[in-house]
Amino acid sequence: MNRDTQRSMLSEQSGEEGIRPFDPNGRIATFQRRLVALGIDVAFLSYSKSTFYYAGTVQPSIFLVTPKEYHLIVFQGIEFTYRESWIEGGRISTGYGLASVKEILKRWSIDEGTLGIEADIVTAHTYLKLLQVFERFNIVDISKLVLEQRAIKDQREIACMKRACDIVHEGHRRILHVLKEGMTELELSAEIEDAHRRAGHEGQYFIRQSDFFMGRGPLASGENLSKISGKVQSITGVGLSASLPLGASRKHIERGEMIVVDIPTYCEGYHSDQSRTYVVGNASENCKNLYAGLKDIADGIISELKPMVRIKEIYEMAFQFAADINMAQYFMKLGSESRKLNFIGHGVGLELNEPPILSANNDNYVKEGNVIALELLMWKSPAEVVKLEDTVLLTSQGAQILTHTPRNLHKV
Repeated sequence: MNRDTQRSMLSEQSGEEGIRPFDPNGRIATFQRRLVALGIDVAFLSYSKSTFYYAGTVQPSIFLVTPKEYHLIVFQGIEFTYRESWIEGGRISTGYGLASVKEILKRWSIDEGTLGIEADIVTAHTYLKLLQVFERFNIVDISKLVLEQRAIKDQREIACMKRACDIVHEGHRRILHVLKEGMTELELSAEIEDAHRRAGHEGQYFIRQSDFFMGRGPLASGENLSKISGKVQSITGVGLSASLPLGASRKHIERGEMIVVDIPTYCEGYHSDQSRTYVVGNASENCKNLYAGLKDIADGIISELKPMVRIKEIYEMAFQFAADINMAQYFMKLGSESRKLNFIGHGVGLELNEPPILSANNDNYVKEGNVIALELLMWKSPAEVVKLEDTVLLTSQGAQILTHTPRNLHKV
């Protein structure tokens, strides 16, 4: 069986029909069908990204979904909810905590069964309350269920992400006008952030991780490229203090240094993730060669990114490309650590990092409608570091790069 035939069979088995038009009612109906398949009687969704995805609002609320019913209980901001949400008015009400949840379930004649929650994001405090209030329910984790559905983007989501890519490009355009020898990383970051905000960046981004911090986004130059703070498995920068040791610092940028900018943007609920490498003056021959190799690897991966390719094969392919050009020893090496990063990219959407994760041990397949940040870097010495990252959409025809800042090594 050839690979194309295998992909076709797998696509049919997955039940995916490509990139669909925005259909909020269809979103909920798909979720309900999956609840039936897993034997879930009630889904309890309170995370703002989930209420936005299914109900169109981030106002403080709980979205209850059963295989046949759904209802949004809003605790504050009801006037915003009525204006924003696509849920019909009869399925929205004000509420005052878990007692309101029990009232809705009583109306639906549900007093026991299996309650699904997003266990990776629900706080321990809320979970303990749920155990007390729903003592007749078996509580299970449905985080994977939600994230798997979200991984396939519809046309509206893709349009929002394209706007986020337009915004991130404005920050990189600003770099070409303001970057100069002697300015600090902080000054450069402020210029980029200002351009992003003026272009429509909403000033925030979201990571599905407890106690996560990263400031406005990584920016580092020279040997700061190899000073990796522990919270993020990528180039981080050192930040302004020990309280937030990531991002731009007060270090002055010197002529000939590599500068990596990885500041994301957020628009109408969706993210763009892009990294580019810059230099004031001339880059060393080593850095030029590193970047040329990195771009070749990125181009090779993108040319092979098609729906229903196994993820771990994409990871292996990337390292084979690096070996073919005799750069395997530098590829995906983070700082002075000898071990290689175990991923080369991640999904992008309502959160900056979400499934699918392009990791060495991921046995799943990429699918049409996935949007992926292909995140690649080379490290040869503390100051010889380059990075290239693009947001890429998987279509039936292959990969489409959504980020559109030129992908060369930028000399200013």
